[in-house]
Amino acid sequence: MSHPPDRPEILDSDHLSTRTREILTSRLSVSTAQPRTLSLRAYAVLDALLPVLLPLDEILPPATDIAMTARIDAALSGPRDGWRFADLPPDAEAWESALLTLDDVAAEQHGLAFIHLAPDLRGALLDAVMDGQIGLEREGRLTASQMKRWAGDLRGEVVDCLMSDPRIQQALGISSSLTGGDTVFQGFTEVGPDSRESFEPKTTAPLLQMAESSE
Repeated sequence: MSHPPDRPEILDSDHLSTRTREILTSRLSVSTAQPRTLSLRAYAVLDALLPVLLPLDEILPPATDIAMTARIDAALSGPRDGWRFADLPPDAEAWESALLTLDDVAAEQHGLAFIHLAPDLRGALLDAVMDGQIGLEREGRLTASQMKRWAGDLRGEVVDCLMSDPRIQQALGISSSLTGGDTVFQGFTEVGPDSRESFEPKTTAPLLQMAESSE
């Protein structure tokens, strides 16, 4: 069977239930027309931040867009898990305030909006946030300690978003969803170290292919 360029083979596996296939497929076509939660300014900061936080060029083919910014923005509209740090506002407000804080600090330190900074400067600011060195004591912004807390939420949200995408699962050879179709729980029989079932996806990520070829 041939597959469209942006449709991973795992979506057509008979080890995937219809419900799981529908959920995974929905993640291939997230609307990026307008932010649902964040302001346009905060959305743009997040969009410029993500490639610095987690580059994907060694996992996915060049120019592959998995719409992480749009998916995170949509996720912030809820429902959420109901948990947050006591010294942070609700998630949507915390993300808006944190991203605007980052943008304000970029302007104060470098005279440019965050989106116009070179990648190394964006990365340096992000490192400073994670070290608790960046924050603002003003209304609608987060303090340095709050920014450090938010940085943990940022990393967790990005990893959740990334690993739930079927293109990433295909690229990294992740088969945790392939437990059975609609009528039978097929499961796995090969569970030893370095063993794989015939139905499990082969890795396509350049980084992992290089690692495997060097073994």
